[in-house]
Amino acid sequence: MKKKIKIKFQNNAFILDNESNFKSLNSKGFGNKLNNNFFLMGYEVLFLLEKLKIEVYYKEEKLKFDDCLKLSKLKIEDYLVYKDLKSKGYQIKSGAKYGFAFRIYDKGIKESEDHSLWLVDIFKENKSLNFREILGKNRVAHSTNKKMIFAIFDEDNSITYLENSWRRM
Repeated sequence: MKKKIKIKFQNNAFILDNESNFKSLNSKGFGNKLNNNFFLMGYEVLFLLEKLKIEVYYKEEKLKFDDCLKLSKLKIEDYLVYKDLKSKGYQIKSGAKYGFAFRIYDKGIKESEDHSLWLVDIFKENKSLNFREILGKNRVAHSTNKKMIFAIFDEDNSITYLENSWRRM
């Protein structure tokens, strides 16, 4: 059995303390590097924890999935969309700089190789959508040469994906 990578939660972040572990995870599309610090996003931690690839510690205490979900401040729907898309072979990164939950790269494409194709936002089926918000998000997607996808949860937590784009007539 392969040894699990240890992740520390400190300063409100999930930190990898060694570059070889970062390179190992990054080669599979996980993790970020900022100023010689290596870290994972909350949804990446949850995915890898569920796949039994990592162990997460806060001080000396080993954390469970629910602990990490709470610390990451994610909604479970965000994680479930990430998990669904990652399991289908897509590369997923944060879409926060665009005002979306995620940006998605086509299957087999790494972040460093090309631009993302889609921006994804997450909604519950029974939540009403603001038309101006939809227009604004669509404008952002269009201006960045991406398509907008709504990930919509129904009562059973099933996800339906709807793609929306602009067309010049």
